[in-house]
Amino acid sequence: MKLFRKLTSIALALALAAAGLTGCGGGAGPAPAGGGSQPAGQTGAAQAEIEVFTRFADGAGKAYFDEAAAGFMAENPGVKVTVTSADNQNYKQEINVRLASNETPDIYFAWSGVYAENFADGGRALDLTPYLEADKAWADSVIASQWGPFTYGGKVYGVPIIMDGKTFYYNKEIFAGLGLEAPQNWTEFMSVLDTLAASEYIPISLGNSEDWATGHYMTTLNQRVVPAGVLAADYALTSDNSFADPAYVTALEYLQQLVPYFTPGCNAVGYDEGINDFTSGRAAIYYEQFNQVQYIEPAEFEWSWFDFPDIEGAAGDQNALTGAPQGFMVAANTQYPDECVAFLKYLTRVDVAGRMVKDTMMFSTVDGAINADTASDTFIRIAETIKEASSINLWLDNATDSEVVTTYLSGIQAMVGGDRSAAQVMAEVQQKAAQVKAEQ
Repeated sequence: MKLFRKLTSIALALALAAAGLTGCGGGAGPAPAGGGSQPAGQTGAAQAEIEVFTRFADGAGKAYFDEAAAGFMAENPGVKVTVTSADNQNYKQEINVRLASNETPDIYFAWSGVYAENFADGGRALDLTPYLEADKAWADSVIASQWGPFTYGGKVYGVPIIMDGKTFYYNKEIFAGLGLEAPQNWTEFMSVLDTLAASEYIPISLGNSEDWATGHYMTTLNQRVVPAGVLAADYALTSDNSFADPAYVTALEYLQQLVPYFTPGCNAVGYDEGINDFTSGRAAIYYEQFNQVQYIEPAEFEWSWFDFPDIEGAAGDQNALTGAPQGFMVAANTQYPDECVAFLKYLTRVDVAGRMVKDTMMFSTVDGAINADTASDTFIRIAETIKEASSINLWLDNATDSEVVTTYLSGIQAMVGGDRSAAQVMAEVQQKAAQVKAEQ
């Protein structure tokens, strides 16, 4: 398992500088794919055929990418684009099989962070940095902070398409009725939860039958509580004794403080039930991704959101936004790299990205794609929240080794269920991290 590198919102600029992409000297690099007066694929050779493999197997997402492929082919008749997909639950397994076989898709969906980095380090992804050098306008069209989580070793390997973040949605009517305001720090948060616990409402709705749900809480709690340098080294498994800092136990203890306020028996509650408890008015607060706002909007009450509260006196970063972009990578062995990049440029064109926003309610990484013609005022305000974040705090399951993550998430779930202490969880994580490092 390769190592995670902490990335900031200026990572693209750093990556370009590290690669010597100054716009002069060192060779011209590839011509902008699909640029100039001639459409992609029109070089007099046989038609190029590329496969785009996504995790959008049905619904609005599938329809959008099918339509995008058709639109691209209409503008580039020398290229045939076939969109294939696996459902979200099975995608990771299927893309691993495809990349290990002789049936590698030319373009494939990827979550950012360690997940995508493994493909880059394994030689399965094309270095896109030269294309960004050749077309600075394309690089600048994507919100700068979104390139970082697809940048490894100073090189860019993925094109971010969808941006996201995590927030606490809350029922403004319940809050008003109980005289509550959105909390700014942990002390205020606990006071709000105490008031809600004394009412008829579930304070925080949570479906944790899948352990990533509380894993998202720990993503943010680790960021808030653990010193940034310690966190980065431990996630990368480069420290001498990974995850031994007592701040990790402290972070878990903050999660334990929330357990009495979660949906009773939350480990047996499914994800959909967690959403429904909030949108039906049974729960006052719900921790959820911005990209799931389409499931919040049908609620028949006024709602808003607040950031994860600051933890007073904690040594971690209180300002980064938890979340991670999703995007596409180009297979290193594709026969048609220029045509693949041309298609990704097409997806990140403002008008095409705007259609994604309007048709799927996913947050585009393209600057200007989310506007009054494509989104509601609420959607626009959420997008600005993501855009203005100082840096991106990657989901725990995208931030470190997958074996470590599996141990960590199952331990967190067991702790929430009362079967582990915080110290026991971290002892198991430390043991697994040491094992993984020994096998590297």
